[in-house]
Amino acid sequence: MTRRRKQGLSSQPRRHRMRRPARLESARAWLAAGAAATVKAYAKRYGVDRYTAYQELAVLGVAPRSSGAQWAQRPSPTPRCRREATEEALGPGSGWIVFGDQIIFPVGFTGWGFPYGPTVDDLDERDRAAVLAELGLGDG
Repeated sequence: MTRRRKQGLSSQPRRHRMRRPARLESARAWLAAGAAATVKAYAKRYGVDRYTAYQELAVLGVAPRSSGAQWAQRPSPTPRCRREATEEALGPGSGWIVFGDQIIFPVGFTGWGFPYGPTVDDLDERDRAAVLAELGLGDG
């Protein structure tokens, strides 16, 4: 007979699952017990990043050491670079693009920004020749 796991149990410690108000209340008791109040120790104990740990220690009135000053200002988020789906358009208004080494007629884009759709290789011989002639690529 297999043993069932109790519902509600998590593999994470309770301190790591706390939301901010409960975390601050727990931290007050932790600091009152004489714990070393460093940014690194707070971040590790409560499972938060060091920027959040620095902010919450400041809310609790604990002056962080000079080594923790680097966590005072969270860096601005870096913009994600989106890969251009159309590396090179072929013919004005034709709809066909060159993506990598494929000529593709995009009908949609994946979540990562990659086009999908039929390629010239998917067409039968007659249609392929017509598309290549339209694009001026000859018998490619």
